[in-house]
Amino acid sequence: MLYFEFVLHKLYHIFVYLFQPQEEEREPTPPPEEEYAEDDLPRLQEEVNQLQQLFDQAVVEKHSLEMELQSMNERLKAANEMMEGLKSQEALWRKHVKENDCNELLLANCISASAFLTYCGPHNVDTRKRMGEFFMQVCEHHGLPLPKKKLFKNMELIEFLYKPLDIMHLEILRLPITRLMLENACYLMQRDSTTAWPLICDPTSRVIEWLMFYMKDQGLVEVKYSDMRSQFENCLADGSPLLVTDCDIKQLNKDKRFRDCIQSCAMFIGGKNRFKITVDDHEVECDPRFRLFIHTAAEPHQVPTSLAAYTSVIYFQQSRYCIEEELLDRFLAKEKARIEDDRTALRQERQENMQVMEKLERQMRDNLSSDVRLMNDLQATKKIADLKKNYDETVESQARVEVSESPIMQNREGFRIIAKRGAVCFDTTQYMREVNDLYQISYQQFLTLFDTAIVHSERSSPEEISEKVTSSSYFTTARGLLERDRQIYALLMAIEVEDSLGNIGPGEREFLISPNYSSAVMASLGYTQPADSRILQAKKPFDWMTDEQFHNLQVLANHFEWFQEVFERMPRDGREAQWRLLCDSEMPETVTLPDKLGDKKLFKPMQRLCVVRAVRSDRLMQASTSLFINQVLGKKYFGDINVDLPGLLRQSSPTIPILLLYSYEIETASKLFTDFANKKQQKTLHMTLTDNTMSTERSARRLIHKGMTEGVWVMLHNAHNAQNLLNSLEAILAEDKNTDSQFRLWITSEVNVTTIPISLLQNSIRAVIDTPKVMKDSILRSFTWFEPDILKQSSRPEWAIMLHNLCYLHAAIQLRARYGKGGWNNPSDFFNIGHSELMEALNFMITEFKDPLQCTAPDGSTTTRSTSWTGIRYMLSEVIYGSYVTDYYDQQSLSAIIDFWVSTAAVKKDFDVQKFRYKHRAAFFNPNVRLNTLIQALDHDDAFNNYGNLDVPEACHMHLNVETLLGDDQYVFTRLNKVFDAMPSSDTLSHKLFPRPPTPFDGPALAGISKYSNNPSVVSRGVFATASHAALKLRKDIELWEICHNMLQKVPKPWSRDYVIDRIRKNGDFTPFNKFIMKEVDTMSSLLNEIKNSLRAIKNACETDVFGDQLSEHMLSVADDLYYQRVPLAWCRLSGDSAPPLTWSLSMWLNELKNRCQFFQDVLQYGRDRNPTYWLGAFFNPRGLLAILKQEAIKHYCGDRSGNFEHFVFQTEVTTREKDHIQQPAQQGMYIYGIYIWGCAWEKTTTELMDSPPKSPGYATIPVVQLYCIPANEKPTVLDPTKAYETYQCPVYPSRIAPRDPILEMDVRRENIPATRWALRGLSATLRPY
Repeated sequence: MLYFEFVLHKLYHIFVYLFQPQEEEREPTPPPEEEYAEDDLPRLQEEVNQLQQLFDQAVVEKHSLEMELQSMNERLKAANEMMEGLKSQEALWRKHVKENDCNELLLANCISASAFLTYCGPHNVDTRKRMGEFFMQVCEHHGLPLPKKKLFKNMELIEFLYKPLDIMHLEILRLPITRLMLENACYLMQRDSTTAWPLICDPTSRVIEWLMFYMKDQGLVEVKYSDMRSQFENCLADGSPLLVTDCDIKQLNKDKRFRDCIQSCAMFIGGKNRFKITVDDHEVECDPRFRLFIHTAAEPHQVPTSLAAYTSVIYFQQSRYCIEEELLDRFLAKEKARIEDDRTALRQERQENMQVMEKLERQMRDNLSSDVRLMNDLQATKKIADLKKNYDETVESQARVEVSESPIMQNREGFRIIAKRGAVCFDTTQYMREVNDLYQISYQQFLTLFDTAIVHSERSSPEEISEKVTSSSYFTTARGLLERDRQIYALLMAIEVEDSLGNIGPGEREFLISPNYSSAVMASLGYTQPADSRILQAKKPFDWMTDEQFHNLQVLANHFEWFQEVFERMPRDGREAQWRLLCDSEMPETVTLPDKLGDKKLFKPMQRLCVVRAVRSDRLMQASTSLFINQVLGKKYFGDINVDLPGLLRQSSPTIPILLLYSYEIETASKLFTDFANKKQQKTLHMTLTDNTMSTERSARRLIHKGMTEGVWVMLHNAHNAQNLLNSLEAILAEDKNTDSQFRLWITSEVNVTTIPISLLQNSIRAVIDTPKVMKDSILRSFTWFEPDILKQSSRPEWAIMLHNLCYLHAAIQLRARYGKGGWNNPSDFFNIGHSELMEALNFMITEFKDPLQCTAPDGSTTTRSTSWTGIRYMLSEVIYGSYVTDYYDQQSLSAIIDFWVSTAAVKKDFDVQKFRYKHRAAFFNPNVRLNTLIQALDHDDAFNNYGNLDVPEACHMHLNVETLLGDDQYVFTRLNKVFDAMPSSDTLSHKLFPRPPTPFDGPALAGISKYSNNPSVVSRGVFATASHAALKLRKDIELWEICHNMLQKVPKPWSRDYVIDRIRKNGDFTPFNKFIMKEVDTMSSLLNEIKNSLRAIKNACETDVFGDQLSEHMLSVADDLYYQRVPLAWCRLSGDSAPPLTWSLSMWLNELKNRCQFFQDVLQYGRDRNPTYWLGAFFNPRGLLAILKQEAIKHYCGDRSGNFEHFVFQTEVTTREKDHIQQPAQQGMYIYGIYIWGCAWEKTTTELMDSPPKSPGYATIPVVQLYCIPANEKPTVLDPTKAYETYQCPVYPSRIAPRDPILEMDVRRENIPATRWALRGLSATLRPY
């Protein structure tokens, strides 16, 4: 600063000296002439001589002055020229001095920059931006002087810390210079100011290449953490910088080798002499020039606090624009080399110009600030002028460079569409790790994919190249995803592709997840109508429209301008029929949208999807596929993705292994590999890994080296059992530099991210072998995996249709498992059923459909026989599929399904599925049909669109109700919400409402994806994200004290011990029944006392100064549940099997407790003899009551105890009466009520079972049931074969969420209907409506 002031001071004095006006000298008046005599001549001569001498001196002085004048003129001219030339530079210097006229102005920027570098490293880009602005606000709040260029407002961090030439140096090194990447660079370029080694969290491993480029001249040593041997000690001794990559942060936190080095960072930064530190169990002499960089693929929040305390955690994040710029440069370098070469040359010239300009400016300042008087030194003045001239020439050269760069940049922009699409693909792929940690991708891995896609594209236009990049990225990534996560990825990619094209507006992503969540977000952004607007004042226009549908449409019109006119026109001009068709249609995604909403020119795909989502949230999954994914990306982007082994082979190399992951298909992966190797006629080496020992690792290492030498394929099966081997695989593959090019390493492993290292996931070709979740995809894959000659295995006309039935049966069993306990009692049993079971069933079917079919007769001769349908059904239900079943009632249902599909009726042309209208395709009945023809018939849209989606309960013989829900929408859209939370904010994605991802809480996701989201069977499938957080934050907040106060008034009063004993004695003393009632009352009293005590303790804590840390964990857990208005888990444990689901409210549960207490009071009041009916659901242990009933029946039946006892069983008869109509106890057994049946309906007038009507609530209440015990041989089903054929033993469970251990079996029947029909429906009953 003083330097610039000194220069300006000298320039001022030069001007004063040159241009100060001189006073004019006045000539004196000459004296009068004197008269001279002759005597005066000598004197005059002497005077003349003196004057001559003076004249001569004057002439000399004149000449000298003329010379000096000429010199002064020259110096003046040079000074003028210099001053004219420096005017522009002077203006810049004056501006700089004015902006920084005191050092105090730097204080605010310095404090903010220091705070930013200290605290913001671990945060994402949005948090960094907010914190940077906050730091400046703090400085302003405390009265610090603020400069005109404020950091994080009109000046970036890199501009404050480094010179433009430093940034240009990064560009020359081919390092990205986008804002975020330069911000990341600020953290990594600190060499002498850091106080802790950088721990770089980079899930895509981009920083590795960045550091290698940046420090290529500094001898940086790179080593993987798992391969670390002596490199660490060597670098410490030599002073070489060390980059440790792919660190396991949990192991690093416990690693004694690094502990002392990490904690001694200050000794290296400030040290000048060598010193010693401890490495593991010995000391190593260190060079202070050593620098350590630690890289991990984990995210910052996963770093242990004990490790973060001694390191500088940095989140090396890339924005989509960063990726776009890098991909654009990469495309030009590979495909437009001439353009890139010209740009590189201009970039180099620009750097040289910048260096010259910096050097010249420095020299000019040095000369102007020197002690030389410029007016006395012409050479110095000319030197400064020459410097300025050279500086101006360099500036002109720089301008020419910029002019030359302009057309190159314009040509470059023509290919931005490719880079933008590539950036979208990479961004969506990398954020899939929010769904599952298994989905890891490195930046280098994507670059290889990007380059390959460009090479294999037709390159006729940027649009076609863009499409090739999209498809290649999608199918490569989707192949490595679990089946259930592929729709998340397809939908995410479609949304982001539309966003890159400018077709997504603010709040539309959020509306897709939850209209209420979108409303809150848009209101925070200011997109809302005034309270008195017509939209907010509108009333529901149609009586048939539900309140939820109208509310969602009103939200859409309130916050989105494009829907306002449509909303206002909705009740006009007969549009009601169009809207009703959309709202009531079974498949609204196929209906023409009302009021020209379907016009693609007027409305965008996302807007049309939002409209359907508003009125039909139950069809959100289907609409997102047909209305959005198919229209944005194409139909090929949704559906089953086969395991493309040839494609995997093409993408792999001897150093890049192929990783086959599976969940349940253990042997399928190995079989696919074996079949593919045989087809390729490739020699293989196979090893099944069973443990994680050193001997296993040595054997695998020898096998791999043998394969590398001989050029054969090596298969490591079940590699998840050998984690140490997986950690060292990359090092093993890199050991031999002369590997045969034919060598490939194949690995099969369970889907378990804890055993598979992230580095292996990022450096392998990955595919997941998973069972298709969609029935259509399952059937198609089964047919695809059949051998081409499968139709030639039998000449029977029904053989083709039998293949179809087998594939459908296989898919229906798996679909039923997707419904959880609504489909099977133990759905996990059926997860193990996969491709191997299908092939086993197929092989058995082939033997039964051979023509002729021969067998051995009793006499030993060979004879023909017909196909044994009973034998096929038995093998399928008991051996092949039934071997996995552990539940008796699941076995019944499985047998019923197999009986339905494996029968003579099921292979007829007119066969169909009741209530589903599923019919066989005509192609299956054509003689000599080919397998490809059958596959095409199944894959044709009409084959499945005639009756809607196959993924419905009717497809697996169940009824549609609130329990038969797949919950796919809950799974997909809550996770999509989580992905959006992790992505950086943009013009269309805002995190203003909730600036950071919310911390999950214990409880279900409350996003409200659809009206069924809170159903107990699907609510747990969601994850907690901002939509759930918004649902909690935006509800009416109730104080915890108020909750406790209100509940204390509603909790029933427990009975006193004396009162209970008194009533027991009046009701017949301590009989088994009375003892049972007494125990039940005691259990209820304990529960009520626990509730009251907890409520009082929490209420007292709210009223006093008792803080949370002074309450027990038990009380804190109860308080947390009460605050979120959930039934506390501690109370549910005391309730046992009668505990409610998570979605039940406190008021509903308290009302049930009140009714149960009233029932117990009636039993105590009237006793066994006068109480007419019994509510089984009121008891904590209803089995105890049934045991007493059976005990009394046996005692009554067997008056003579000397004989043998008969086996007694329960017999039930469903009456036509309700509990209020019964006044007297049953003469035999007892009357019970409160039983709910699931899977069917009950016709009260005829007391018969019936199929559930459409849109039933899921359960049906049956009238009072008479329950009594009789000997097993007297049961009607034993005496009457017809009743045995029609009677179904319906299991009765405590509830649908309790363990499936039946309390009793209830006899239900309908005349002329076989019992297998109800087994097919999965009919069961519960004591509670949940």
